[in-house]
Amino acid sequence: MIIKNIIVLLVLFFLSNTSVFSQVDFTKHQLAINASKFLVVFNEEVNILDLTYRLTLADSAYHLRMAGSLDLNTEEDALTDFSARIGIDKIFKVSKNWIFYYGADANFGRTVAKSANRTTTKIGVIPFIGILFHLGPHFSFSTEPSIAFFRNQIVDKDGFIPTVNSTDYAIEFINMGQIKVGFHF
Repeated sequence: MIIKNIIVLLVLFFLSNTSVFSQVDFTKHQLAINASKFLVVFNEEVNILDLTYRLTLADSAYHLRMAGSLDLNTEEDALTDFSARIGIDKIFKVSKNWIFYYGADANFGRTVAKSANRTTTKIGVIPFIGILFHLGPHFSFSTEPSIAFFRNQIVDKDGFIPTVNSTDYAIEFINMGQIKVGFHF
């Protein structure tokens, strides 16, 4: 009887591991946090988006993405920074635990300098290529080097010089060396 129970438990264990690892491709949700504040790969300023959510659409190759961050400082002369993204990505290659994908995000960001009464608004589109490595059925590391096309608008309500209020356009390489730690469910 004991041997029979051990055999049944071993069979169930191996079947459960098989089904768990087969879920890597079928998890519908991913929640990721930027680990760049904790892991320094390159000594550069990254476009920090602290929390990212990916939802697999009906076709499992496509994902809807949302990301956001808030850096709120209540000191008198501090900066407050807010950023939000929404986008889509598509998987183009799967190789064992590696997933390669590409996509684009629409970005909206705002920085407010309280002491100067200056607001900077950043709107743009960010095409990217992503590389994700699954550590198992529920955890992953990923990176998404990107090239961003931004429209920056600076409004200084207390400025004496009218040219302080300006609009410019920028192309930036962002998220180089950014590492995200993801949880899949």
